[in-house]
Amino acid sequence: MRASQPNEEMFLHETNSVAMNASQKTIVVDAPVGKVYEQWSRIEDLPKFITPLRDVRRIDDARFSYTWHPNGSDQQGVFHIVLQIPGRRIAWRTLSNGFMSGVVSFEPRSEQETEVTLKIRSIFDPPSLSRRVEEYLRNFKRLVEHERDSATD
Repeated sequence: MRASQPNEEMFLHETNSVAMNASQKTIVVDAPVGKVYEQWSRIEDLPKFITPLRDVRRIDDARFSYTWHPNGSDQQGVFHIVLQIPGRRIAWRTLSNGFMSGVVSFEPRSEQETEVTLKIRSIFDPPSLSRRVEEYLRNFKRLVEHERDSATD
């Protein structure tokens, strides 16, 4: 029933009066798509790889409060999961300040490799946003592959 699902692109292109920039990066994670998706969908664990996030707490099935430390001072807000297709895609946007929206997609490359693509629209300047997206993906890859290696030891 994919046709009845909202399109994540509409959430990425929602704008307010704040100028938004976009970045998209892809990385290959050495783990099956189910494992990779499962790790990202543990929303409360996002601070393990999105380093400016200090704390994420579930409010209800689709909303989460967060503490963010982007430039030396804590900021708090709420984000909303606007689309979740198990094993394939998660999209979100901030509700409290409208400074970010994003979508992460998961594509199997083989039984043991998953391509992860992260698209973010944000108020951050393009070079900074691009570096952040790359950093988050590298951190995520390390987290998933380290957990896999720890489980096999």
